Amino acid sequence: MTDLPKRDTGPIDARSTGPACATRLTCRHTDTQQGFRRGFTGCLRNCRHSQTMARRSKKATADDRITEATSYGPPAAGSVKSAGRVLRVLEFFDEIQRDARVAEVAERLGFPQSSTSILLNCLVELGYMDYLQESRSFLPSPRVTLLGTWLDKGPVRNGSLMRMLEELSQKTGDTVIIAARTGIFAQYIHVLQARATMRFHVPPGSRRLVVWSATGFSLLTSSSDKEIRSLCTRTNAEAALDISRIDINQVLENVERTRREGFFFSAGLVTPGAGSIAVPLPEGIDGWNRALAVAVSGPLQDITRRQTEIVTLLNDVVQRYLRPTASI
Repeated sequence: MTDLPKRDTGPIDARSTGPACATRLTCRHTDTQQGFRRGFTGCLRNCRHSQTMARRSKKATADDRITEATSYGPPAAGSVKSAGRVLRVLEFFDEIQRDARVAEVAERLGFPQSSTSILLNCLVELGYMDYLQESRSFLPSPRVTLLGTWLDKGPVRNGSLMRMLEELSQKTGDTVIIAARTGIFAQYIHVLQARATMRFHVPPGSRRLVVWSATGFSLLTSSSDKEIRSLCTRTNAEAALDISRIDINQVLENVERTRREGFFFSAGLVTPGAGSIAVPLPEGIDGWNRALAVAVSGPLQDITRRQTEIVTLLNDVVQRYLRPTASI
């Protein structure tokens, strides 16, 4: 199955032969404040229209189930499916860091190919995706690059954080993760995949309980014991039924150990056979004093053998990139 009709020549206009929305309705371009909302709503309306009949079939039902639980993790409860798909597409490109065709995006994310084509073409018309005619592939546009730059004036914008992660990846060969707290979860907001052949694949956006994970304990080092107790109670009330009840005293002990030693080593705490060493990052990394943590993860036996080496490297790169010594 081809990605786009052979007559397509580029995302020029819905009336042309370029890759426009399947129903040939353009995304409306309006003023700066309302353009994205209205245009994207139009695209989503087209997407829903093109899938109405398909959703009545068993196959479409299966497609929907795949969409809700792919390797990139299920969407947050109550989220709008189409909005979630857009963000997961952008996260996919952030991981592969190259252009991709419709078929590849659909396969990796578990989306119906027709819906993926419509979604990508709408993003082209809105200026958030470029269509490369020669390779018939898509690539996030420079407009995406500018999103969120106003949030940071420190290590994220000047590249220090990314250079630190690259060095960790090159020197360890393991998976390198940046995590932030989202409700009762520690969410992996950026992931550099391991370079080794035998590895655990950790999708960006993955979530772990903040009160029961290496990154979570690191994120909680600046929280009070009262806040941590309250978070444990909330987790026990909100977490999935198949998750064992969290022991509050054990959580407080793990967080205190992380404060004292400066890192936490998870030996299969979340994923059997996987090890993870996490350290908290200095406050103010993103300019808003939100807690962040960095972790190096890989096969448990290997991480255990190199624990001292990895901890030393983590402390070294954090000091060099994020806590530079003031010049005299």
